[in-house]
Amino acid sequence: MIIKKITPLGFASNAYAVSRDGKEAIVIDPSQERVAAKLKELGLKAAHVLLTHCHFDHTMGVPALQSQGAKVWCGEKEKALFGSGADLYDYFGAPYVPFEIEGTFADNQQITLCGLKVTALHTPGHTAGGVSYLIEADGQKALFTGDTLFCGSIGRTDFPTGNVGELRSSLRRLKALEGDMPVHAGHEECTTLGEEREKNIFLREA
Repeated sequence: MIIKKITPLGFASNAYAVSRDGKEAIVIDPSQERVAAKLKELGLKAAHVLLTHCHFDHTMGVPALQSQGAKVWCGEKEKALFGSGADLYDYFGAPYVPFEIEGTFADNQQITLCGLKVTALHTPGHTAGGVSYLIEADGQKALFTGDTLFCGSIGRTDFPTGNVGELRSSLRRLKALEGDMPVHAGHEECTTLGEEREKNIFLREA
């Protein structure tokens, strides 16, 4: 499993390209239009876009990839929030970039995309329908948490549809996942689930 982190320029989330064959990729949270150009540099074609939640700083690069044929997915409980005030475009005064959600995941749904096993975990709290993605291939696992869990921290809950109690439940769910694995978060550096279980006070006390 090949994972390429595409860091943002300015304010936006990390984006991740995940591939098994080094050619076709799943792209998680393409936050800026530059993600498409970076994928071309890497020799990767985006076959699918997986969105952890609706916030604009995770989605501004979606239209460029969708126009190239990538199918766009999100959690089924989050779909209605895209294009609503909950996406924070108006809140931050960002120019709205429309795109279409073409597929949704139910909680615990598993699907194989680009030769990778993807499990969608409903992890609300930062938003009402936020999803974390557990991706597996060739004995490797990686967890993509969006803005639910960060290295040493967690997502905020004061934006529309955020909920502290739901976030705590989501953190307990992630903490209970079997074994250790890399955690690729929406912002800042990557970490591991074992490291966060040990050192992240929010996860320890969830």
